[in-house]
Amino acid sequence: MARWLIGLLLVSGSSFAGQGLYSMISAGNYPLPTTTMLQLESAHEGVISEFEAEIENGELVYEFKMIDPQAKTITEYEYRAIDGSLIEREVGRLKKDDNDELAGVLMLQQNGLSLSDMLTLVSQESDGYIVKAEVDNDLGISYIELEILDIDGKRKLAFDIENKQLLPLLKWD
Repeated sequence: MARWLIGLLLVSGSSFAGQGLYSMISAGNYPLPTTTMLQLESAHEGVISEFEAEIENGELVYEFKMIDPQAKTITEYEYRAIDGSLIEREVGRLKKDDNDELAGVLMLQQNGLSLSDMLTLVSQESDGYIVKAEVDNDLGISYIELEILDIDGKRKLAFDIENKQLLPLLKWD
């Protein structure tokens, strides 16, 4: 009984968190994450491989991960969404666990694309707000796994980097 109740509370909590995030983003007081991405991409070497929008301490925060294949580094950034000010920056070395993400980043580079380019394309094909995007590679396909948030909640999609289209076999609800 206790496990069931804890499970129910966890599911309910994540649902409320999604509703709060949707309310905050849909109020329209924040620049699009792609605006911050463009600034980050132009100011730093590497390719953004991950993005997430979250509420931290009552404010909307954009988190990014950037891979620099030449320097073999991963840099994580956290920005206040409202004004684009940097909260935190952390640099680390690429590890063997990062190979799938690196393969996706290399595919973006090979095609002369950035994560902001890809998210702009996805936004045109999907209703809702992109609240999470992660570059990945599996079974020889480089794709971006996405979480889209709308009035009904979150849904997951995958977007093929090379062919620039949604992958229908990789849709989750």
